[in-house]
Amino acid sequence: MRSFLRKEFWDDRNKPILFIQWALTLFAIILYFQTYDSIDYFYSGILRLIAGIITLLIGIENYIVKKREYIFWFILTILFCGMGIDILMNSLSLIDNTHEYSLIRRISYHMV
Repeated sequence: MRSFLRKEFWDDRNKPILFIQWALTLFAIILYFQTYDSIDYFYSGILRLIAGIITLLIGIENYIVKKREYIFWFILTILFCGMGIDILMNSLSLIDNTHEYSLIRRISYHMV
């Protein structure tokens, strides 16, 4: 059992890509626990982009090792990155709309 896990998760892997995946996973876990109780879509978008980058690295690694499942990982990358960009754009437009609303409110308050 131990040799299977070692072969699956260490021996047949590209080490630089593996370390980048671990660092991104650790960063995503820390970011999640820092923001899990707040309703902020910006961090949700960042987490989805990190997941997209991790799946892209898995796809690149599978392509280098010549596994056929790399196409699945590239499709998953497009989905995660698309969701992350969509959430980021929506959160940024919410910030702009809130700022614009408060600016209009302040101007109208001073005019009265």
